[in-house]
This record gives sequence, C-alpha cells and structure tokens, in this order.
Amino acid sequence: MKVFKHFLVFLAVLAALSGCKDKEVVYPDPVLSVSGDATGEFKPGASLSVTLNINAGGGAKSIIVKRAGGFLEEVPVNADATTFTYSTQKVPETLAEGEEVAYGFALVNKNDVQSAEVAYTVKAALYDKVTVGSASLYNVTIPTDGIVNSGTTIKLIKGRKYQVSSSLTFAKGAKLQVEEGVTVYMLAGQSNPVAIEVQGEADIRGTATAPVVFTSTRVLTTATPAAPGDWTWLRLTGSGNDSNNGVVKYLRIEYGGDRAFRLTDVGQATEIDYVQVYKASGEGVMVTNGNARLKHIVATDCQGGSYRLGDSYSGLMQFIISVSSGQYADNDDFSIREDASPVIANITLLGPGQNEENTHGMRMRANAKPKVYNAVIAEFPRRGLRGGDNVTITNMAGTAVFAHSFIFNVKSDPYRDLAVAFAGTFDPVSGERLTNVFNNNVTTLKGSAFTVETLAGIGVGNFVPSAEKASTFNPSSLNAFFSSAGYAGAVNNAAGDWTKGWVKNPDGAVRN
Repeated sequence: MKVFKHFLVFLAVLAALSGCKDKEVVYPDPVLSVSGDATGEFKPGASLSVTLNINAGGGAKSIIVKRAGGFLEEVPVNADATTFTYSTQKVPETLAEGEEVAYGFALVNKNDVQSAEVAYTVKAALYDKVTVGSASLYNVTIPTDGIVNSGTTIKLIKGRKYQVSSSLTFAKGAKLQVEEGVTVYMLAGQSNPVAIEVQGEADIRGTATAPVVFTSTRVLTTATPAAPGDWTWLRLTGSGNDSNNGVVKYLRIEYGGDRAFRLTDVGQATEIDYVQVYKASGEGVMVTNGNARLKHIVATDCQGGSYRLGDSYSGLMQFIISVSSGQYADNDDFSIREDASPVIANITLLGPGQNEENTHGMRMRANAKPKVYNAVIAEFPRRGLRGGDNVTITNMAGTAVFAHSFIFNVKSDPYRDLAVAFAGTFDPVSGERLTNVFNNNVTTLKGSAFTVETLAGIGVGNFVPSAEKASTFNPSSLNAFFSSAGYAGAVNNAAGDWTKGWVKNPDGAVRN
C-alpha cells in the first residue's frame, strides 16, 4: 500500500512538472530599430557596421538579415541584449560611387515571433573626405599618371560636393559623369593648375535650378579670395565632325584660366547647351576645328575676351551672350579667325561702356567665313564690328555675312575696315543710306559718324531688352538645330530670359 501511495505522489509531481512545461514563458512581441540614420556611407570592400536597438523583454534569440530582398543569414544574439552591432559582412567591392544596397533586419524571440523588418541602405562612397574651410568634400582619387583609362567612369553624384586636387585626362572610352547640383572644387594654388580634359565622353547634366558648378576651392576660404586662373580648363577633345564627346548641359565654369571652356575637333553629335564661363583669366570659350553645335552659352568677365573661334571650325551656335563689366586689355571680345566658318544666330555682346579703355566687339579676320544673324553688339568704346585680312563681304549669299543686327552705343567705329560694307552704302553728301543689303540698324553715315537705331533696356551688363525687337529673319530657316527666334539678340524679353536660376552676374549673384 505504501508503494502505491508513493507511486501516486510520483505521478502527482510528474503531472505538476508537466504542467509547468506547458506554461512556457511568453515574451512580448520583439521590436527592432536602427540606431541613428537608416542610411550609411561605406567604401566598397569595407566591413559593414550597423547598430540595432533591441527590445525583446529578455527573450531575444536571433536577427534575420536580408540583402536586396533575399535572405542573407541569421545571427544569434544574447537573450538580454538591448543593442547589437551587425558587422559580419563586407560591402560589395563592385559598387560604383553612390550605388545603393538595401538591407533588411528582423528580430526573432524565443517564442519564434518575428518583429517587423527594418530597412538600412548602404550607399557607396569611393573617396575619402577632406575639409576645406567649413565644407566637407569628397576628394576624387587621381590615377598616378592622371589618366582615366578606357572603360573607366568617374561618377560624381548629386547631394555630394567634390574636390579635384590635380589634373585628369579621360582617355577615349573613359567617361566623366556629373549629376545635377554637384559642385566640383578644383584645388587652387597648385604649381601645375588643375585641368580636366575629356577625350572620351562627358555626361554632365545640371538643371536650371541645380546646375553643375566647376569652381575654385578658394570660394570656401577667406584667406585668399577666389580669382581667375585658380585652375585651368575643362577641355573636350574630339576626333572630327562625326565624333561625339557626350553631353554638357547646365554647367557653370568659374575662375578658370585661359580658354576655360575649350573645344578641340569636337563633332556635332556632342550636346553642348547652357554653359557659363565666369571670370576666366584669358579667353572664356575657345572652339577650334570640328563642327560642334553650341546653344545658350554665356561668358562673363573673361579677361582675354569672351569667345575665340578658329582653325577650321564649322559649327552652329545660337543664343550666345558675353558680358564684360570692366576693361581688362585691348581685346576683341568675339574673334572669328583662320578658316573658321561658323553660323551664329541670336547673339548679344556687351562691352564695359563707351568711356572705358580700348576693348572691341566682334572681329572677323584671316580667311574666316562666318555668317551672323540677329546680333546685338553694344557698349564698347570702339570697333563694334571689324573685318579685315581675307574676309570677303559681298551680299547675303556671300561667304561672310552679318545681317538683321544692331550695333549701337559704340563710341568710335561701330563698323570698322571691311565691315563697313555690312552697314550699307550711303550718299556722300546727305549721308542717307542708299542700300541696306544686310538689313542692319544704320540709318545715316556722315563723315565717320553713324546714326543707328538702339534697343531700349540694353546697357552695360544688361542683355535683356525692355521689349522684344522683332527681326525679319528667323534662323530656324537655316537648319533644324536653330530654334525659332525671329528677334534680335540672345534674349527676347524678361519672360524669355533663359539665364535665370543658374547664370551669375558679374557681382556673383545668381540671376533670378
């Protein structure tokens, strides 16, 4: 009987223990969060490090890790853990600058209940950071010989600012890609100033509200102000009329050297639209050979003249502006020379004023054969338009044309040398115009004094007329490249001012 009683007690104890097991501890639903930002920058190949906040009521079991939506691994954690730093994986070495990889983390507790997944984004940063003034810049890695080889892309992404510390040459097959809103600071004060040459492909795509800017590091410091010549140039080098160097759109080039925007043998397939050269130490824009097509180009306070077209350049240009707020040298602001034969429409050249020292408007020289339509040239002390050497001027079908245009507020020689033919012929006694083959704005010539029609609103530094001045000529009749623009000058009126939001005035303020 005693044995039976002991057996009953044993069964009771066993039942009690079994009941305890059935009443397993139930932990609260686990909660997981990322400590700090949900995006982190890492170099490709670096160890990932993500700190997670754990709330599992002492029942933490593991963390499930996903990458790009797929299961990667499950990592055990301490039951009482409140934080965990995940660092068992490396960032993929193949990531390009700014490329992103999505990770997901979920916490599992001892009841096998899984938390909501939290996201973490890895964003690749290829370059080390440097501080210039108070700005943090990504310092672009320069190859030992400065040459970016074929098949290689240097990509600079929006939301970041970069420094280039020495010259870069992009060989054929290499690519420079710059996204909207990026500012690239060229390291100033170098014994060999920074230069960028693209023999391959440029893919520079700013916008009117977020232009790409190439400038000097000195804009970030107070010790030495930024100045023309702090770096050298952006140069595109093509291989003839059929070549393609990519896209350059909404770019402002500041404080460059001589020929700050240089095009050599660039072909018409290259898209060049909305570019400003601001405060270059020499010529602002130089184009030689090739047949590149340029639209919406501005040169501001370039100390060696705004534009130079030469050799056998035979491209098309429309909506071209130059502004000079002061006199820098005895310059031709827009020079067309050698065997260049460009076709140019809707151009405005503004000098520093009639009472400054010698500086001139447009000059055609050597064997040049330009055709220029709907131009405005104003505010120069002398020589609004000059023609010389072997430039041949006959009529609208001739090799050199300057037509449907306005030259005014030029103190001396608005038309000089051979260019007088563009003004027309005049009665030697009355001075009245007898012929006006080129339909320009001259009405009389008495002695050496021209009487001309002016455009209201045009003045030193101001290229927007008070009202559109209609022209009888529309350049869209010349070639499909030309936009319909039957008016004089590069800008028709305030409503059509395409410089707003991205072009700087001489005082450094962005036009609005």
